[in-house]
Amino acid sequence: MNWVVSCTACGSSYVHESGQSLPDMCPACTEKRKKEVKKFLEKEQKRKEIITVHASDFANRKIVRTLGIVTHEHIFGVGLVQDLDLKRFNGGVSISWEEKVRGGRDLCIRSIEDEAIEMGGNGVIGVDVIYQVLSTHNDMVMWLVAARGTAVIIDERGF
Repeated sequence: MNWVVSCTACGSSYVHESGQSLPDMCPACTEKRKKEVKKFLEKEQKRKEIITVHASDFANRKIVRTLGIVTHEHIFGVGLVQDLDLKRFNGGVSISWEEKVRGGRDLCIRSIEDEAIEMGGNGVIGVDVIYQVLSTHNDMVMWLVAARGTAVIIDERGF
């Protein structure tokens, strides 16, 4: 027996043969999802291999090609009252604020690494991270965290 099923991804209807478990997506969307997962896994592998440094060169590695500047800016808000967790306030440092700023920095660095990967690079040199308070309004502090660097291709074999 055949069933007419609606795809949860694209909304199209398709015929599904009985005797099999009922899929959520049509064959075209299933194939597209497989390709997206494969691309994601390949990017994750490249992300594990990328090298990001503050210096303008790599020790014992040769820069084969310079690809260009990579940048990312992240703006986020921190509540003066609700995010100031007095239970975690340790030695004059708000750990909850510190975690948010560190999270913003990590996001910026990961974003410039991703941009370098998309450009075909396997390294980022001259990485610089800046932090700036943009404004305060109604007990909210708006922060800017930005990172920039130069995407490069390095010879992994060394000199």
